[in-house]
Amino acid sequence: MANINFDVAEVLDYDRTYNYIGPDQNDSNVSELFALKVRSCSSYFNNKVFIAKPSNINIKQIPLIGEFVLIYKTFNQESTSTKWREVWYYVTSIDVQSSINENMLPGISDGLTQDEIDKIRPGKNFVQKSVSPLQPYEGDFILEGRVGNSIRFGSTVDLTGTRDHYHISPPWRGAGAQGDPIIILSNGHVNYTDKKFTVENIQQDASSLYLTSTQSFPSLKLHNDLSSKADNASSFSKSQFIGIADRIILKSKTDIIALDSNSTIELNSPLLIIGNKQDSEKEWGLHSTEVIEMFNEFFYLITLGGLKDST
Repeated sequence: MANINFDVAEVLDYDRTYNYIGPDQNDSNVSELFALKVRSCSSYFNNKVFIAKPSNINIKQIPLIGEFVLIYKTFNQESTSTKWREVWYYVTSIDVQSSINENMLPGISDGLTQDEIDKIRPGKNFVQKSVSPLQPYEGDFILEGRVGNSIRFGSTVDLTGTRDHYHISPPWRGAGAQGDPIIILSNGHVNYTDKKFTVENIQQDASSLYLTSTQSFPSLKLHNDLSSKADNASSFSKSQFIGIADRIILKSKTDIIALDSNSTIELNSPLLIIGNKQDSEKEWGLHSTEVIEMFNEFFYLITLGGLKDST
């Protein structure tokens, strides 16, 4: 078995990475899906240009032009037990700039001039922007996109004696044990300059989903208070599914939408519209409190000796 060769390479422009080229075209085939053109940074390979395939095709994290990847050479799809054929594979971008958005340092592999370097762009459509990294807590597993979206597999953090250990304290509070799980999918974080840490904000993020176990959110505010029979939204500390966005749509394609509660279903809105007719013909739902007040007044008038003739 041959030795595996490793190298560091700079990502170059390549028109096949985002475009499907089928096997009927002579210059390529479908075995190069998501491949990159890269240039070796080592003198051992004489700064040679390679085509490198992703080492993991199931997770798409395609580097930008001017970023750097670790590449290694091993067998390809044409290899057999008696015939060895090799190809280069790339691993995800190297954290050169400690930047969530992009880690470009173009020109190193080819000794370009500064004017040539200044003309290099990370891609055809990619927009460079300041994106803050999420504050990590011990034990977290965090997936962060380049533009301020993330999934955190976190837990309750006991800050006793360790508050200075973190730049930002977690916005959730744990009523259970340290290490109780929480999952947060967040989109559109608050960003700062100088790569300063940020953290999910249940009120300010553009949209988010929270799956909790024993956590509560002191900063969670509703437009209207819940009924007296329900715990305050910001203090409830059992498992919750919280979704927040400017608009929420739940659509069932072929069957029902079921809301099943062991206690109460509360529709906390100033206006409730019911029906499947045209907008102008849909019916407004009655507010139970207003209906009760109306009937109370009605019966009160009856007890006074009957209603006056309205005519």
